[in-house]
Amino acid sequence: MRRNHTGHRVGEAHQKAKLSDEDVRVMREMREEKGWSYAKLAKHFDCGESTARDIIKYRTRWYA
Repeated sequence: MRRNHTGHRVGEAHQKAKLSDEDVRVMREMREEKGWSYAKLAKHFDCGESTARDIIKYRTRWYA
């Protein structure tokens, strides 16, 4: 189980996580290689546009 420096669960191990670490990796690949918009990524992965943006910009899930 992945934990941060304070011992809290992070990534797909977090109890509220909806995306797996693999989903995050694929999302970043789709953005980089195919140029998918945040809206298209959000729809494909069933999450909010701001969630997709934050993942792509490494504001969240920076270790995945």
